[in-house]
Amino acid sequence: MDRIIILYIKMSNMSDDASNESEKILESLFEPTNAEILVELKDGPKPLSVLTKKIAISKEELDAKLSYLIENGFVGKNEKNDDIWYSLDIAKLSKVLENDDNFKNIDDGLAKLDSFLN
Repeated sequence: MDRIIILYIKMSNMSDDASNESEKILESLFEPTNAEILVELKDGPKPLSVLTKKIAISKEELDAKLSYLIENGFVGKNEKNDDIWYSLDIAKLSKVLENDDNFKNIDDGLAKLDSFLN
């Protein structure tokens, strides 16, 4: 019986951890600066120089803002031609947005992000 209780407690904590992780991901996705960056990346990879000019953010600030999304695979960061390029994993973003009751699909989610920013 003790094992069942311990297992239940562990599974409950895992569920809470997953829920907290999902909330943290959604918060990071919808943080205003991150949302603006994601909208810029929806049409394809962009160099750091373009993002910092368009969004009026420093390289360090951009890296700090995107670090959690990079760590979780939503945004890619690669070096090409002496510049840093950022890209969006649309499939991964789509999966998160589709699993959230607020969004039917990636297009709706990105449209909402875009309308939120404008």
